[in-house]
Amino acid sequence: MDTVTISAKISEKKKAEFYQTMESLKMLVKNYCNEIDYEISPDNKLIIRITFDSKEDLGKNFYNNEFNILKGSVRSVCDNININITE
Repeated sequence: MDTVTISAKISEKKKAEFYQTMESLKMLVKNYCNEIDYEISPDNKLIIRITFDSKEDLGKNFYNNEFNILKGSVRSVCDNININITE
């Protein structure tokens, strides 16, 4: 399994926008990965974990429209974004 971890600092004012976006995107994105989960800590640190069955699935799906919308949404509400891929 391969995991993509997106970490960022989310603006307090944009948390509601993020939650609304994630609720609408989560089911679409879930169709292309094994699992997606996110959490926001009390100090506004966002962690999104996306697990794929294989490196091939990651390469094929992490750059599709649904994931591009997700990444764009994170960029619009967060700062200090870091994307890490582990095998």
